[in-house]
Amino acid sequence: MTTMRTIESVPFAGDLVAALHAPDTDAMRVAEDFFGLADLFKENARLARALTDPARSDSDKQELATRAFGSHVTGATMTVVRIVVADHWRRPSDVTNALEVLGILAVLNAAGTRGALDQVREELFQVRYFLAHHRDLRVRLSDTSTGNAHERGDLASSLFSHRISAWTMRLLRRAVGRSNHGRLLHNLRRYAQWAATMQDRLFVTVATASPMSEAQVSRLRGILEKRYGVTVDMAISVDPTLIGGFRLRAGMTAIDASLASRISAARDAIAS
Repeated sequence: MTTMRTIESVPFAGDLVAALHAPDTDAMRVAEDFFGLADLFKENARLARALTDPARSDSDKQELATRAFGSHVTGATMTVVRIVVADHWRRPSDVTNALEVLGILAVLNAAGTRGALDQVREELFQVRYFLAHHRDLRVRLSDTSTGNAHERGDLASSLFSHRISAWTMRLLRRAVGRSNHGRLLHNLRRYAQWAATMQDRLFVTVATASPMSEAQVSRLRGILEKRYGVTVDMAISVDPTLIGGFRLRAGMTAIDASLASRISAARDAIAS
């Protein structure tokens, strides 16, 4: 099995990795379990409230989860679910999101065990770049008012399934199915960031007003690798609306050094 770093910043990621190491565990089956549970929690508010009710004891919630799901999911999935429901949740939607994330990480682990994380990360880069430059299509794939999640997923499959791996396609379908306007690119970037982190790499997105030269790209990568101490993967796009300068996002750090931003700030200062 390929060694992969656990993403410590993601709740229950360590529990998931431990469960996936159980003999004869199929990571993609576990991923589908978590996706199904996330959808169920989203659709069944009563069940979600019961499993996140702070008035219930941890053991009561775990027993309820076992009765509800034990015969429908793998043992590895159930092990993690029992840990998840025993935690304290402010809102039922929070546990729904946690289950979704665990499904995403299970897909990435499945790819990693086959030595394909590099491929998946690169494919996520390419799909995100394509959608960033095709607004109409991006809107169609993330507009919840124009078709259900399955229909939007089918559209994504018709466009990309012959170009990307099954792992990346599964991630894309989930991103399309659960993304509202403006979130699709964010979710794809987040998945790529997790894939990079699992390989001790840093995923950086850069938008510039005009194309960067190879020398500029190399210099920026060197600066970032010196700053963060890890190998850096960069997804670079051109956005003429920036007018000049660039916008950069590295992990939780966002830098807006665009001329458009400076002009906007100047206008605000004048107006005030």
